[in-house]
Amino acid sequence: MIKTKLTEMLGIEYPIVQGCMQWISRAPLVAAVSEAGGLGLLSSSTFSNADDLQAEIRKVKSMTGKPFAVNLTLMPSLVVPDYAGYIRVCAEEGVKVMETAGRPPKDDMVRAIKDAGMVLVHKCTTVKHALKAQSLGADMVVADGFECAGHPGENDIGTMVLTPRCVEALDIPVICAGGVSTGRQMAAALMLGADGVYMGTRFLLSEECPVLPKVKEYLAENCSEMDTIILLRSFQNSTRMYKSEVAKRVFAREQTHCEFKDVAEDMAGKTACKMFYENGDVENCGVICAGQTSGLIRQVKPVKTIIDEMMAECEATIGRFTNC
Repeated sequence: MIKTKLTEMLGIEYPIVQGCMQWISRAPLVAAVSEAGGLGLLSSSTFSNADDLQAEIRKVKSMTGKPFAVNLTLMPSLVVPDYAGYIRVCAEEGVKVMETAGRPPKDDMVRAIKDAGMVLVHKCTTVKHALKAQSLGADMVVADGFECAGHPGENDIGTMVLTPRCVEALDIPVICAGGVSTGRQMAAALMLGADGVYMGTRFLLSEECPVLPKVKEYLAENCSEMDTIILLRSFQNSTRMYKSEVAKRVFAREQTHCEFKDVAEDMAGKTACKMFYENGDVENCGVICAGQTSGLIRQVKPVKTIIDEMMAECEATIGRFTNC
C-alpha cells in the first residue's frame, strides 16, 4: 500500500487525482473516482451559477460518501463567474478540497476557502507560479507539465523537469500532472518526489465519463502521442487538443494572424458539447482536450479497473528495485 502526504491530507486511499475537464467532470465521473479510492474533481466552470453547482455537488454526495474536490478556474472571462457563490455552496455542502487554476486566488478567496476548512490546491505550470501559490496559502500544488491536455502554459516545461523542480523549491506537497496514465509513470512521479499524480485523459477514456461512448472509443483507437496539437498560442492561451480536422483548421487560421472571433465558434464549449453529447463527430464538430499520454491508452475501462491496475503496476515497478 502506497501512502503519501496526499493520501493523508485528503483522506483518500490512493494518491490519484482526477483532472478537471470542463463539461465532462460531472457527478458520474467524480463519484466513480472517489469511490474507487482516488480524488474525484468537479468542474465548477460547467455550471452557470452557484445553485446549479450545488445541485451537482449533491448528486456526487448521493453517489459516494468519500472525499471529492471542486475546481475553480480563474481565467479571463467576458462574464465573471460567481466565485464567492461557488465557494459558499462548497462550504455549505462540506466539500473537503478546492482546486484553483489559472490566475492565483485573491486573498479574500483564500480566506473563504480556509475558513470553510477546505484544503487548497493550486495548479501551476512554472515554479514561479507554484511559489506564489505557496506564499498565498496553498496547501499543495499540481505541477502541470507540457505533455498535459488542456492548458500547459506558455513556457513548455515538461513533467520530467517541472515536478522535481517544484519539489525542490517548495515546502508543500506536489502532485505530478501532464502525461500520466500508467502505473509505471506513477512510479516515476513518486521517484521524482511527487506525493501523487493527476490524470485527465486517462479518466476521459473511462466508462463512467459522461460523454458519448463512440467519442471515447474513437479517441482510444485514433489518438496517439503524435495526434495532439497546441491551439490558441497566438492568443497566449495555449491549449493541447486532439488533432482533429477542426483543430487543424483552427491551427491554420492562427498562422494567418487571425482574430479570435475567426476561431471562436470552433473553440466554443457549446460546439464541443454537441460532439460530446449529441452527434459524437470528433473530427468535424468542436475540439476536445487530449494529452500526449493518449499514446498509452488503448481501451475504455471502468474507473475502478483503471485505478486498481495502475496501483498494481506502480507497486510492481517500484518492487523491482527493492532488493537492489
